Amino acid sequence: MKKRLLTSFAAAAMLTSVAVPAVNTTMMNQASSQRVSAATADQTAFLNKAAKQAVKAAKKYGTLPSVMIAQAITESGWGKSGLAVNANNLFGMKADDSWTGETYTAKTREEDKNGKSYYITAKFRKYPSFEQSFEDNGSKLRNGVSWDPLRYKGTWIENASTYAAATKALTGTYATDSKYDKALNSHITSSNLTKYDPVTVNTTRTYTAGKDSSTYNWPTAPSVASAIGSVKAGEKVVVTKTITFHDGSSRMYIDGRGWVNGSVLDKSSSATKEPVTQAPKNVPAVSKNLIHNAYVYDQNGKKLKGKMYKTSDENGGKWINTYGTKTIKGKTYYRVGENEYIAAGNIDGSLRFLKKNAYVYNQYGNRDNNLKHKKNSQIATYGSAITINGKKYYKVGIRRQYVKKSNFM
Repeated sequence: MKKRLLTSFAAAAMLTSVAVPAVNTTMMNQASSQRVSAATADQTAFLNKAAKQAVKAAKKYGTLPSVMIAQAITESGWGKSGLAVNANNLFGMKADDSWTGETYTAKTREEDKNGKSYYITAKFRKYPSFEQSFEDNGSKLRNGVSWDPLRYKGTWIENASTYAAATKALTGTYATDSKYDKALNSHITSSNLTKYDPVTVNTTRTYTAGKDSSTYNWPTAPSVASAIGSVKAGEKVVVTKTITFHDGSSRMYIDGRGWVNGSVLDKSSSATKEPVTQAPKNVPAVSKNLIHNAYVYDQNGKKLKGKMYKTSDENGGKWINTYGTKTIKGKTYYRVGENEYIAAGNIDGSLRFLKKNAYVYNQYGNRDNNLKHKKNSQIATYGSAITINGKKYYKVGIRRQYVKKSNFM
């Protein structure tokens, strides 16, 4: 077989300390593959080998196997590039100063800011097998680059609602080619790569912990994530998201506390958490927008077991019927049913002053926007403070927006 050198300029540019406009050398591969109605024997063999490693690496790092496989196809030309053949390098990873393994030197084409081509000789990472190449790519997607650890957060399984959302997040970050996502999507659909992806279900249920366990900030292998809390055997917890992987195992998000392996929770104890209420008789209903998750209390301020109202951040809260207010132990509550009440702060909010400038974070504790509130300004917070990655936050927006509790007076 004649060896071809098709290094990945997109990935190569990603790994340099200075951003370099990427050249998309893969569109020809895509166009060529589209002229063939069925995968060749070589492509099938590559896919079978790559899929096994992608599923393993994706589960460890919390990414989508379909996207990783499509990247490998696109970046290596179905494993036939010079880097793939000579160095098992499927993603064009350059050997920067942090790399301590073997290297492979190759001549590669770059583009300057004016789009003019020039050639350089560069060192690329050399791996013992495809497995290490997928491992390195998974680590890169989860951990980002030194100057921006969150650079690829849009590909994380807890953030990407679809494979298309993940490939879009790689466009302009992993590769500067404006059509990079289209090239990846084409391979995902034509090769039915989504069959390797896990299934995510956003259903709120309660479970009983079957054993003691740490909770983690990411739905990854514990070796990749950080422990941020714990659950005790016999403790009842609220799960808002479940990710089931290709091998049948799962990871679950315990509301406000972090991720656990699905084996920690007793599935037979699951139950939906949305309360069933009986509307008070002869009392007019007033629809209110619930901004923060709300426990349900009785007329004496005692929490009712197994009852909670959940918000829908994607739709800007959750509209519920209320039936007037009641003061319980000096605190205002909205009546939501016969002898059922929720704290008014979950709907109306509480005005608080900031003692210093404060950035706005998402539900994972990441600052993924440019929003900032000024010192001494007054903003509304909803409900009690929640814990995200070991720190306390107040919810400040109808969608997933939080400000650190320590920023308030």
